[in-house]
Amino acid sequence: MILVAALASLLPLPAIAEPVRLDAAAATERALAVSQLAVAARERVAAADAAVGAANAARWPTVGTFAFAAQRSSVPELVLPLAIPGRPTTVLAPNITTVYGTGLQVQQVLLAGGAVDAQRRASSSEADGARARAAQTLAEVCFAAQAMYWDAVRSRAGLELAQAQERRAIRLLEDTRALADAGMAVRADLLAAEERLATARLGLVRAEAAESAALAHLASVLDLDWRQLELADSLAGPRPDSPADLAMLQTEALASRAELRAARALRAALAARETLAVAPTRPSLAASAQWDLARPNQRFFPITDEWNDSWSVGLSAGWRLFDGGKARADRAASRARLRAADAELAELERRVRLEVEDAVRELTTALVATTAADAAAAAATARQSAARERHAAGLAAMAEILDAEAQLAAAEQQQVAARAGAWVARAALEKAVGR
Repeated sequence: MILVAALASLLPLPAIAEPVRLDAAAATERALAVSQLAVAARERVAAADAAVGAANAARWPTVGTFAFAAQRSSVPELVLPLAIPGRPTTVLAPNITTVYGTGLQVQQVLLAGGAVDAQRRASSSEADGARARAAQTLAEVCFAAQAMYWDAVRSRAGLELAQAQERRAIRLLEDTRALADAGMAVRADLLAAEERLATARLGLVRAEAAESAALAHLASVLDLDWRQLELADSLAGPRPDSPADLAMLQTEALASRAELRAARALRAALAARETLAVAPTRPSLAASAQWDLARPNQRFFPITDEWNDSWSVGLSAGWRLFDGGKARADRAASRARLRAADAELAELERRVRLEVEDAVRELTTALVATTAADAAAAAATARQSAARERHAAGLAAMAEILDAEAQLAAAEQQQVAARAGAWVARAALEKAVGR
């Protein structure tokens, strides 16, 4: 046993992480910093911005180069049948088995039926939509972090209440035993006090489990060990401010909500894609230039096994006269999608106004409930103190004490729930407004 103890003393102790003290604002910032949803949203914005760059590139000319080398089979040479005295025979098509070549090509779209500008507008609007959806994701992460934070604060306050109730139950049992020793309490009173202590301890076990779960959930969002967390806020502090004027908040929400900005960006992209749908039916024009260096160069006649260069510059035009109604159908589909986007935007605006109204109502109700819960907790505390004094003097029955204790426990739990609910309601209003 001594050897085992000595070996155990040599083992390294597990490192204890430094505590991290966070208030609601700091918890929200950390949740945003470590959220993988935020990372995914930023990557989608980067992809949309890259698509904008690709669309803008269509304005510029394309430049390319090429090179080739080939080994070909032998073929009979084509010789000019007329011989000129004193001059060698002219070979029109020599037997050249190895060919080489290189060149440079430049192309520039001059007219594309508005397709280039429409694609640029569509890509830009889609990038705006990606940024708006990223902002929506961040808002959801913020609200989730704040809701979990205040739930953890509520659970911690609930644990403190359960501990206080256990201490009161222990004191009640001790007082009852003292009264029983003095002949002023019966066995039923002792059993009732013991039952009250057992109930308080059961509540303490549940409160500890609830606090551990709430801290674990919050720590998971913050990428921390729950044992590191120290909550800086307390429900005993000031309450949230009352909400501002409803009409002002609704106007702010219609201008700020990320969902609405994303819907408006989608509508703009669909409007641009309507132009894209009809672009193939309009005339197109492109310019091109090419320089060739080849051995042999097929543009030189007669063909010789020598390096020669040549160039060309030209314009190409096109106009699709008939496509079986495809462009007309594509345009009709684009217009239908645009009308659907308008209807969805109007519905979303209605829901946002209603969401703000509900959030204002919830916060107002929560603040009123907090005032009532504070008053109820104060009254229950006073009643419990008076009942204890009467019980200590032998003037109150055990039923009065137990009833006062139960009322105090319920009032304290209501107070904690109301105050935490007010802060969650405030966070919900901030999210509804788009802040």
